[in-house]
Amino acid sequence: MWLAQLMSPRNFLRFLGAALLTIGGVALYVGFGTLFMVVVAVLGAVTVAGSFFADSALASRRRREAQAFAARHGWTFHEQSTGVLASLSPPPFNATDTRYVDVIKGRFGGFECYDGTFEWRVRIDENLTLSSRHRVAVVRLADELPRLMLIPEGLTSAISKVLGGADRDFESASFNRNWRVLCSDPRIAHDMLGPRVLERLDALAQRAPMLFERGLAVRIDREGEGISSLASRLGGLIAVAKFLPRHTVDDHGRFSNAPGPLPSTTTPGALTGGYRPDILTADERHLLRPKRRGFDRRFTSPDESSPDDDGRLASDPPAR
Repeated sequence: MWLAQLMSPRNFLRFLGAALLTIGGVALYVGFGTLFMVVVAVLGAVTVAGSFFADSALASRRRREAQAFAARHGWTFHEQSTGVLASLSPPPFNATDTRYVDVIKGRFGGFECYDGTFEWRVRIDENLTLSSRHRVAVVRLADELPRLMLIPEGLTSAISKVLGGADRDFESASFNRNWRVLCSDPRIAHDMLGPRVLERLDALAQRAPMLFERGLAVRIDREGEGISSLASRLGGLIAVAKFLPRHTVDDHGRFSNAPGPLPSTTTPGALTGGYRPDILTADERHLLRPKRRGFDRRFTSPDESSPDDDGRLASDPPAR
């Protein structure tokens, strides 16, 4: 991810400008001050300055567009909401310096959604620092599930092969040709990517990497992607969130299977009344209970609704 940004337009202009400025400056310093070298140095300085000026102008335009969108659709605008993406671990979210700026937040399709510009900076060595921006849309999921990544086939999928991406045999041959799936648990990947989800993802007019981690569905687009495409960019993320099977959340969701407070912390005097083997036993049983919760919910409650093939409950209204 970091090395791929070496040839991004921003970094390319700055590398080129710095190189021209260095060549021209060194030539002038050693006494080779021809008019050509002066022009080279000036051109380098103008290129570097121009890249920063263009960045500032684009950032101002993005902010105005985000503010106008929020006012028009009843969303809220935040100059910075870095904490939303702070828990994500794959690149570029694990960079040493990150910001999520010009963020709009609201509800779309029944889900809490965000959209903004993700800025990151990483130091390669003492003399080289890379920085870049991406347009990042976010949908909050019902629970935290094991990480799932979707990479469009093409140049970026070659990187995913190095990271362990494997071709999964999903129900849609077209999806298998167009997407590469990375997931630590193939069973969960198949649960999350049911037939309806595969159809929605394969029908996207423009594909981009998507990450599902820490209870968030995230799509990473190029920096120049405008806010006018927000509905389209959120569409694939919401498809996964909407058709997420209930049994997958019950069995594998971190929140659904959280043990909650231990009996030793909720029983008055348990921590100050000396050795209590009964409390220790209660703690052990409490920690074991979440591991059985998904199974119990599905198989020990005969009147519990069960999900159909789409991942919807039988009592749920039909999907539109």
